[in-house]
Amino acid sequence: MERHCAARLASRARAAGIKIAGNTDPSTTHVLKGYFSTLSEGGETTVIYVWDVYDAGGNRLHRINGQQKAGSASGEGWSDVPPATMQAIADTTIEQLTTWLAGSTG
Repeated sequence: MERHCAARLASRARAAGIKIAGNTDPSTTHVLKGYFSTLSEGGETTVIYVWDVYDAGGNRLHRINGQQKAGSASGEGWSDVPPATMQAIADTTIEQLTTWLAGSTG
């Protein structure tokens, strides 16, 4: 599931003009680390996500978090999460990151 999110993050970041690089790249200015979990309740699965934005020195600068319903009726956790849900999380993450970056550098 995470690969769907990672691929979408990379493509959306490129479209937004944000350079994606590994955290060992000396030109890296920000590192994005994500954490995911699922919550199954009432026959529905929700993906809960947290992204921490760090500077190159490892100091946390910002947090992006939220939740996205998987749109499934069985409520069985990760097996219910379609790629579209993870892609929607990536889209929202890049939108929020872009907004934060614009505000933090302006």
